[in-house]
Amino acid sequence: MPHIFELTSVEVTRKMEKTEYHAVIKYLHLKGMNLSEVYEDMVRTLTNNAPSYATVKRWVNEFQRGRESVEDDPTLERPPTATTKDNIDLALGMIMQDHRISCCQISERLGISTERADYIVTKELVFSKVGPLPFDS
Repeated sequence: MPHIFELTSVEVTRKMEKTEYHAVIKYLHLKGMNLSEVYEDMVRTLTNNAPSYATVKRWVNEFQRGRESVEDDPTLERPPTATTKDNIDLALGMIMQDHRISCCQISERLGISTERADYIVTKELVFSKVGPLPFDS
């Protein structure tokens, strides 16, 4: 009588691409497996190279909502920085005109975040912040 062997795990020598994981999740979902079954199957097969439960959950949910593509959605490019030569020059002009101006006021006038205004003032222009002067007694 021939022996029948069951393959329970495969030693994966390379990490799969994201789209390959997504395709496997989609395939198992289309076969009718629920989230737990998809995750358990991937862990059993891919061992340490299996995607996280959160990843499997996110993609199973996407396919349940009717998603077709296994590709990640395109990400937005990094927003343009507010630390431009023009903004640095404008901030310097504001400070020279009114040395009591705050980073909050600079950010409002330039239409940038207060964090960027603070960066321009302290790192680019190398000004330090000073508090109010004490009253003479």
